[in-house]
Amino acid sequence: MRRTVVVFVVLTITLLATNLRAAENSAQDEIQYTSAQIKKMVREAHTVEQYTVLSDYYATQQRMYKRKAADEMHLWALRAEVIAPLYEKWPRPVDSSRNRYQYFEFKVAQAGQLCAKYTRLADAAADAR
Repeated sequence: MRRTVVVFVVLTITLLATNLRAAENSAQDEIQYTSAQIKKMVREAHTVEQYTVLSDYYATQQRMYKRKAADEMHLWALRAEVIAPLYEKWPRPVDSSRNRYQYFEFKVAQAGQLCAKYTRLADAAADAR
């Protein structure tokens, strides 16, 4: 009996620590700005600091979408293993997962391009000083 309780306590502590670590990682990549704020920052950006903030924002977006794409790829692989009849309605779950994965990959590329753009602009603004 005592051994069962000890095993249960150890498992509970392990699960709580894992959940806290996952919450901490997601809090770092949490979106900090609204769409309107980002548009305003893009219009008004002229200094190194402003370009760096935008670059950091898009780097965070890129990491977030990479994580979502990896999760969706895993789900896509699981759904692809299921053999379904031909008369199944479209979109099949595997098609939805594939489409979401492709969307997230598109957003990763888009955020990467914007991050690189604002990094170049920050470097150019720093050189102009």
